[in-house]
Amino acid sequence: MKKTLRALFIIAVLVLGGCANQEDKAYDQEMEKGQAALVSKDYDAAAGAFKKALTHKEKDHQATLLLAQTNNFIHAKRSINQPEQTKRLLNLVINQEKGSAVLKKDAVALKKQVVTMREGSVTKASAASSSTSSSEASSEESSSSAVNHSDETSASAAPSSSSSKASHSSSSTLDVQAQQKEAELAVIQAAGYSANEVYIDTRDDGAYYSMELRENHKNDSAADPDTAPSIGFFRYYKNSGKIMQLDVLSNKYKEVKD
Repeated sequence: MKKTLRALFIIAVLVLGGCANQEDKAYDQEMEKGQAALVSKDYDAAAGAFKKALTHKEKDHQATLLLAQTNNFIHAKRSINQPEQTKRLLNLVINQEKGSAVLKKDAVALKKQVVTMREGSVTKASAASSSTSSSEASSEESSSSAVNHSDETSASAAPSSSSSKASHSSSSTLDVQAQQKEAELAVIQAAGYSANEVYIDTRDDGAYYSMELRENHKNDSAADPDTAPSIGFFRYYKNSGKIMQLDVLSNKYKEVKD
């Protein structure tokens, strides 16, 4: 009887050990696939491989880190027409501790491209503005006599009209600022922080505000005050007040429940 139990125990150990070895092997294979995909610049495939690796080793630090870094790079490429957001995401990729050196190199190259594109846009806009100004100046000179007569006639009405427009514009600006502030506080609370514990970067995307929250360690003596780890990316929908957070694993925004 004892021999039988001992034999069963040995078999169980061997089976469990074999399963563990298979999981380790599958994990290693997916991690290798992910790294190879990064080298070949197939970033979606890399993210998929790192995600599969996590199914073999749940909550594995390296796989989680590489998946987050890869997803940030993918988001950066997709938001190439929004330079500020792209640069923020690329900075996360570049500054990722123990991240992929290949991704960091690609992020640096893409960041230079974004900066160059933006400088080119600014130059074109400046040239267009200069051309428009010259044209307007010429037009104004040719029609100055007619305009002078019109200006004299409407001079008394102009101040009150201008004052009314300025007042309306000021009121609208204050309303927008108040709405944004309210949205930021709601997101901060939903993330489980207080206002003095975070930095927040907000962009108005029309139907919703896009926000990035980072930890503020300025008043925390136990942490490095010069670091600001990312808390996450959020969206606050203006009409409904719904708050969504970017899920790193699925690379999709999911609603934050109270």
